[in-house]
Amino acid sequence: MVVKNVLLSISKYFNTMVHVMKPKSFIFILLATATFLAGCKKAETEPENGKLAYRSRGIAQLTDGDYAGAVESFTSALSCSNGLIEQPDIDISYYMAVAEFKSGDIERAHKTLDSIIALRPEDDGAYFVRGKINLALGNKAEAISDFDMSVSLASENYDRYVGIYEELHAKGYDSEASGYLETALNAGGKLSDYNKGVLEYYMGSYTDARSDLEKAKQSQNSENLTLYLGKTYEALGDATYAMTLYSDYLRENVSAGRIYEQLASCKIKEGDYEGALETIEAGLSLSGGEGAGGMMFDRVVAYERLYDFDSAKKSMEEYLQMFPDDEVARRENVFLSSR
Repeated sequence: MVVKNVLLSISKYFNTMVHVMKPKSFIFILLATATFLAGCKKAETEPENGKLAYRSRGIAQLTDGDYAGAVESFTSALSCSNGLIEQPDIDISYYMAVAEFKSGDIERAHKTLDSIIALRPEDDGAYFVRGKINLALGNKAEAISDFDMSVSLASENYDRYVGIYEELHAKGYDSEASGYLETALNAGGKLSDYNKGVLEYYMGSYTDARSDLEKAKQSQNSENLTLYLGKTYEALGDATYAMTLYSDYLRENVSAGRIYEQLASCKIKEGDYEGALETIEAGLSLSGGEGAGGMMFDRVVAYERLYDFDSAKKSMEEYLQMFPDDEVARRENVFLSSR
């Protein structure tokens, strides 16, 4: 709790003093506040490498869906600091905000991001995450403001435009979402074939997306490229070739979790439920956690389609242990309980 109080104190000082103090004095107050509160921390008795150990454990817990445990680990990591707010502490706080958000403590996550932005006002990623949090809180105007600030600070980060699109689209703000894609596409000659293809995919221009992504494939073969090219072929009705792309990539890159996830999803759509389960089991054992949520849910779906409801129930229990706040899964679990 001491570390969280440090962050809260930073936020309070930011909110009350930023308008009346000179920048150098403001930073001094932030550091002095943290130093004072840090004097009570257990960090003084922790080994020097404790921060890295807690950080690593927190990231692993975050990957595994243990969000409450991740918050505790990141808090312990910050407790190993020397009393001054340094770059690693801000980075760990960034992870903690994500863990707080995913654990459902959205207000706390917002306050943590406020504190980070107070100290790092040109961090485009922090504005993006706070924008996501504002959307979750129903603060659309504040979210748009954060997203605008994010892209203004990183105008050539085209993945960011896509990320903002996905967040707004998920909330039903399609007009605003499309606006970010159009802004990115207007970059013209600055766009790589890959970036252009991804933006075209999200705009629904699948033929153009396929052309540009195929051009990009001539010089690269990344996980992201394979994922978007495959999804483009799926959208164009050629699921068979999409699955070939995914399978070919996995032969050389056995830890590509999102490719396993997409391949399993594609197999389910094509009615190959046994094949989907084989892909899911391989992905869960080899991918190191990436894409695990989607694969675990698709495992439930595959068992349902095979009328193996006992296995579906067991898989759903495992899924809900990791993702207890998934309302879709909760509703599906009600259906399963009656089978």
